[in-house]
Amino acid sequence: MMSLMWQTQVNLSSVTEPSHTPVFKKDGSLHYIIQIALNVTEKVRAGDAFTQQVTINEEQAESNKILIRSNDKLNITQKELEATINQLELSQRRFQSLVREANIGIIVLMGPEMKVEIVNKTYGQLIGRTVEELLGLQLFDIIPEAESTFRPLLEDVRVNKETRNYFDTPYTVYNGDKKIEGYLNLVYQPYIEEDQHITGVIVVCQDVTEQVRSRTNLQSAYEQLRLAKDAAQLGFFDVDIVKGTLEWDGRCRELFGISHNDVVTYEKDFVTGLHPDDRERILAIIDDVYIKAVNNGIYDVDYRTVGAEDQQIRWIRAKGQAYFDAEDRPIRFIGSVIDITEQKLDEIRKNDFIGMVSHELKTPLTSLTAIIQVANLKMQKSDDAFIAGAMEKATVQVKRMSNMINGFLNVSRLESAKLSIDKQPFDMNELIKEMIHDTNLTVSGYRIDYEDCNPVLINADRDKIGSVITNLVSNAIKYSPKADQVEIKCHVKENQFQVSIRDYGMGLTEGDKDKVFERYFRVEGNNNKHIAGFGIGLYLSAEIIQRHHGKIWVESELGKGSTFFFSIPI
Repeated sequence: MMSLMWQTQVNLSSVTEPSHTPVFKKDGSLHYIIQIALNVTEKVRAGDAFTQQVTINEEQAESNKILIRSNDKLNITQKELEATINQLELSQRRFQSLVREANIGIIVLMGPEMKVEIVNKTYGQLIGRTVEELLGLQLFDIIPEAESTFRPLLEDVRVNKETRNYFDTPYTVYNGDKKIEGYLNLVYQPYIEEDQHITGVIVVCQDVTEQVRSRTNLQSAYEQLRLAKDAAQLGFFDVDIVKGTLEWDGRCRELFGISHNDVVTYEKDFVTGLHPDDRERILAIIDDVYIKAVNNGIYDVDYRTVGAEDQQIRWIRAKGQAYFDAEDRPIRFIGSVIDITEQKLDEIRKNDFIGMVSHELKTPLTSLTAIIQVANLKMQKSDDAFIAGAMEKATVQVKRMSNMINGFLNVSRLESAKLSIDKQPFDMNELIKEMIHDTNLTVSGYRIDYEDCNPVLINADRDKIGSVITNLVSNAIKYSPKADQVEIKCHVKENQFQVSIRDYGMGLTEGDKDKVFERYFRVEGNNNKHIAGFGIGLYLSAEIIQRHHGKIWVESELGKGSTFFFSIPI
């Protein structure tokens, strides 16, 4: 029994699954063991197949995951590629738009044939063509007249692979009978592909015709100015007030008696070079030039210099202009000087003669005045109306002649720098009324309207200011033959006492307004031919007011009268 239970044939190609069951005796000892073996070959095979399938499934799942990840990456790459393509397309559109809308000419020429690949409207306008007339064609088939000039430049860039720049390059092209010419700034740049192969040339050109022509005209103007300067023997000066520097050209140095080319300074060379009799006056004028509110920086003076090296005295006419910053502070003073020595010496001789003659005339005129005054006293009891009227007219004419001679004497003294200003305090209101009274004695048929000002003390030369008022009132009457009224007004404004004298006469043209204060100037016209005068009254008045550091000017409209103003400091 026991042997039967253990005899089991084992088939190596199969798999068994044994089980053992022990059998015990009554005393508890082992009696025998029952062994049962089951054939589980198919089960095992099925298990192996399942395990293998699981493994395959796991591998396939992993492969699927890798495939999914790869697919995701591919999708991302595709999106990035699409975005890149869109960006490239956008960049290309932007580039094309930039080329089309650029205000400088752009053209891309391909190959040795110089075929137009890209071109914008601006370039087309430079040669008188449209974009459609240029695209796809060989450039020099369109403008063969420019080939000899520009093909060598383009070939140089294409062959040598180097960018070239050309400035102010002249060009001439034709569109039918129309000739187009001008100047261009050019940039020639090689058109290089990714493989570094040059396929063409990019041309960028800017029209600089107006700039070149303006520069040429400016150079021509400078040359004309230089020739005029040399012909007129003008000297130029330039004061940089901020830096404190002074520049003189050769002629300016010559007029101050300097032969060297060393640096010049305001104090050492200019101030020292002024004639002692003119120094104070010129320095005071320059101080005023630097105050914009005084005369807007205008400088126009005559003065003498004493040569630094040769000690020669020269007469100089200087004209200039001061320039100011936004706060009206002076920053630059530029001007010119010219030698007027000969003219000035002629004037001095003439003024000396006038002064001498005027002085000599005063003696008999004084005697004549005294005789007329005595005669008038005796004629008061005469019944002869003619003689009384004649003596009255003689008195007027003698007074007029006396004023004229005094005017010439004052001009003579002014020109010889001997016109003195004797300042004393006086009431301006009283002086105006006195001058009106004197004028009324010599004229008739005119009404001089004047409203008294408040009493104002002025520190000035009473006689000289009185002559200014007399001159202005006399002129107002003289140049208003068809009117019968003159208005005088005065008021205080910003520490200045201002007087205005208005007439309703002929008026002045714009050109005459700028000249009436010049010496010996007289207004020309049919209406003025019979008006007596030598053109010294307003000139002398202007000089007197300027010597008082005041201002004189005129406002006028032709045919409607004039108003003369002057103001002096209180």
